[in-house]
Amino acid sequence: MKKVLRLHNNWTTSSWKNFPINQSPKWPKKELNKVLDVINSYPPLVPIHEIEQLKKQFQKVYNNSAFILIAGDCAETFADFNNNSIQKKLEIIFHMSLILGYGIGKPIIKIARIAGQFAKPRSSKYEVSGNISLPSYMGDAVNSTKFNLKDRQPNPNRLIRAYNQSAATLNLLRSLTEKDIYDMIRGLDKNIKLSSNVKNQSKIDIIKRAINFSESINNQKMYNHIFSKDFFTAHEALLLDYEEALTRKNYDNSCWYNCSSHMLWLGYRTGQPDYAHVEFLSGLQNPIGIKVGPKSDTNDIIEIINRLNPYNEIGKIILVVRYGVSEIENQLSVLIKKIKKNKLKVLWMCDPMHGNTFLTKDSFKTRDFNDIISELKYFMKTLKSNNINPSGVHFELTHENVTECISDSYNIKQSNIHKKYETACDPRLNKNQSIDISFLITKLIKDKYE
Repeated sequence: MKKVLRLHNNWTTSSWKNFPINQSPKWPKKELNKVLDVINSYPPLVPIHEIEQLKKQFQKVYNNSAFILIAGDCAETFADFNNNSIQKKLEIIFHMSLILGYGIGKPIIKIARIAGQFAKPRSSKYEVSGNISLPSYMGDAVNSTKFNLKDRQPNPNRLIRAYNQSAATLNLLRSLTEKDIYDMIRGLDKNIKLSSNVKNQSKIDIIKRAINFSESINNQKMYNHIFSKDFFTAHEALLLDYEEALTRKNYDNSCWYNCSSHMLWLGYRTGQPDYAHVEFLSGLQNPIGIKVGPKSDTNDIIEIINRLNPYNEIGKIILVVRYGVSEIENQLSVLIKKIKKNKLKVLWMCDPMHGNTFLTKDSFKTRDFNDIISELKYFMKTLKSNNINPSGVHFELTHENVTECISDSYNIKQSNIHKKYETACDPRLNKNQSIDISFLITKLIKDKYE
């Protein structure tokens, strides 16, 4: 396709419609337009000043004075919407951030895949069962997991439910983070079964010391930043009609912000520089994550960064590396050299989940915990060899003790993966695996990524 060139000042909230697009549902137009008018009239989900606050936090990350944790469900569902579920999701993120913050001695910027992660790109447009082929499930904001033609048709009314559920979730999250943060983390050392490949007692002792330490400094402002209550949200900017409806202008600086989330990311499957998703994101002031995988072209990545961040602003772009353990060794160094050559100011984050997905013999999507760890280790080692500090990590996880990611340490094998396999889309780390990997990251950083 012929390259499309555009001046930045030609951007509008709807200019993306003039560009080719991937991963876009075939909505019924009249019904969609009615729904979008309603959503456009609704209040923003997040305020502009919080978006700017997150960008300032990312500037600290760039200077190696903070670390990012992005975590949450692969895809939120309408069914999994209740007070207990939301609170437990928040707790696991705070538990992980406590371990990381205490272990590496830096504030942890907590970002959840929540209150907006209702859409998922798919490798195939269609799902086949027997002799029946139907449109793939694209997340609860689009269609249903039920395997029939009616439920698999994109339904715009689901967008309103996604908005309402996101708004209610954010309201609860804000009320929970207003509580004493130490109430949220006191139960961390209880009912946790850590893997046998480390000394369980020593890990638990570290947790207890961290809790005791946090309680002891509760009233000391000089330490409050390490255990900050600040909490942000992020999701993939996939459904551009919805994202456009929640984009607002800041009349103080005449800039545009997407107010569906604090941070958005450009997906691996929608990362074409001359396509609609890049066009839409190019006009926003939100910090933007760019998913980088084994099929990403380094020249395209450079072009995308320049379009999304023409002024090379620190804290604007986060490269989320998701090569997979089999590809990261060959490709990460190449990308780093390219970024350095072009003098681009970016943050470096590892997503060791998505590149390590495979099907079991029984057709369950899974990830091997050892592969996840291996990719993390190589990511840290490669950054160190290039004099770059790691900016953060990104995980799909749950507070539930699911059996979705295989692990010998937890006796989760291909043969028994079905026992508690509950994901709506991609396999997630369970609670114990999430805690375990938090300790691993602190060790990697303290050991200088060896």
